[in-house]
Amino acid sequence: MNKGYKRFIEDNLDIVNKEGTRVPFILNSVQDSFLLEDFVQSKAILLKARQQGFSSLILAMFLADFLLKENTYNMVVADSRDNALGLLKRVKDYLTSWGTHNKVNTSKMLKYNSKYELYFEPNNSTYHIGTAQNTNLGRSKTITNLHLSEGAFYPHFDDMIAGAMQAVVPGGRVIIETTANGFNPFKTYWDKTVAGETPFIPCFYKGSDFYSKEFLDQKRSELQRMFKQEYPETPTEAFITSGDTYFDNLAMEQYLELVRKPITTDLVYAGF
Repeated sequence: MNKGYKRFIEDNLDIVNKEGTRVPFILNSVQDSFLLEDFVQSKAILLKARQQGFSSLILAMFLADFLLKENTYNMVVADSRDNALGLLKRVKDYLTSWGTHNKVNTSKMLKYNSKYELYFEPNNSTYHIGTAQNTNLGRSKTITNLHLSEGAFYPHFDDMIAGAMQAVVPGGRVIIETTANGFNPFKTYWDKTVAGETPFIPCFYKGSDFYSKEFLDQKRSELQRMFKQEYPETPTEAFITSGDTYFDNLAMEQYLELVRKPITTDLVYAGF
């Protein structure tokens, strides 16, 4: 199925690139790598550097299900109203390009096309965009695909997880995709996931997974201390250099550099 998404996207969709030009949607290296992972079909947390293209890919994957599968409910939750509107506009642009490629008038196939929701009548599928301010979002729905975009910035992350997750059908897909935002409820959930205490699979995409050394060197020069927040190389680096922390970020980084792996030994000591 993952190869099917790639074929659908590259054969049918256009995207606006960073230069503001509409071009065919050809997956980049990290998008390709993501689609090869088995967890794409289940539950995953993606912690990442900025602007690697994951939101664009996930929106397109959900659109494929919206158009090609019957009775799907595809929900995307944004961290703010403005971002929600931006995500839905991207979905509508994809839909327009799909119609152009396939010589289909998509407006006649949509029973309704509102500010936050699309309904595709031929296969009874819905595509809904909401915001994290509404912690009851999705509770009364039966969700097939759920994308929590920039989850680390949700004002009530735990409540959103507890509510929306209960609406996802057995075998449904949930993807939490975000940059780090310091030590907050998302960080706690990430740590539990790494420890195997949640149903999610953790996945970290560092800056160098996508950007060239030349690009990163330029950004390091421009951003100075903020560079690691935008283009981290480890999850720890991402969390420590982002958000509002109690301790000074630079001091925390220096202490971490002094940490050494524990010394192990085969000796057994008798205790009293």
